[in-house]
Amino acid sequence: MRYTFPIFIFLGLLSCKKEQPPMSVLNQGCDCATEVSAAFTIEEIGSIFNPEQYVTETDLVFGNKNVRFYAEENNAEYTWYIGSEIINTREVKRYFPNSLVGQTIPISLVVKKKPNLICFPNDDGYDSITNYFTVAQLSLYENYDTTFLEGAYRMKSPLLPDSVDIVIDYREYAGGMDKCWDIYNCDGQGTIIKHKIYAPLNYRQLWFGDLGASLNHLQGDVHIRMDNVVEMNFIEKAWNGSTLVISKEYKYRGRKL
Repeated sequence: MRYTFPIFIFLGLLSCKKEQPPMSVLNQGCDCATEVSAAFTIEEIGSIFNPEQYVTETDLVFGNKNVRFYAEENNAEYTWYIGSEIINTREVKRYFPNSLVGQTIPISLVVKKKPNLICFPNDDGYDSITNYFTVAQLSLYENYDTTFLEGAYRMKSPLLPDSVDIVIDYREYAGGMDKCWDIYNCDGQGTIIKHKIYAPLNYRQLWFGDLGASLNHLQGDVHIRMDNVVEMNFIEKAWNGSTLVISKEYKYRGRKL
């Protein structure tokens, strides 16, 4: 007796393996597409001399500082409402003086753009949003007391087996003429770095330059992000003959205590 049933199954399986038609060209690329959005960032600018280098996304700023508002949508029509002003550029920079300390300021943006109706048939190409930021404190050199960044932090580095506590302390010296940041335990071994303030300072982020370090030369930054995760990135330099070279790097993530 001949067994033909398995042959029928095998042929049936082969007949099911039909090549699927390719996705329509009109529907390709929708995974990366987005609806028209009025989302924008608010960034405190730390220095007028290097406005693109010392920039921090924030909801809190010092007085007497420049702030940048930047629309995330490209190639669109933009309408900003900032106080009594109406502006139609993608990027806006404005100066906010100490007289506004304590005020929370609304910034509104309307975006219009031809929508991608293939991926989003219900998108009308219009979006609007209002974000807020607060001028939280006087600027660094006018009746300055303390900062959001000063205090103790519990940080973790992939180079260290356990978390470490790092303290950042602000102080004045030389009769109040100079200002200094002290960083305690920056390497997890108790080392203290003392820095005069040369580099820019934003409300959520401070930078250190090479000048003023008592132990070799330290540079880097401390940043409390918008989600309150803290990042510290330090580079220690040492002299190799007449050249400063990187001797150690510390990259931390953690939280403020």
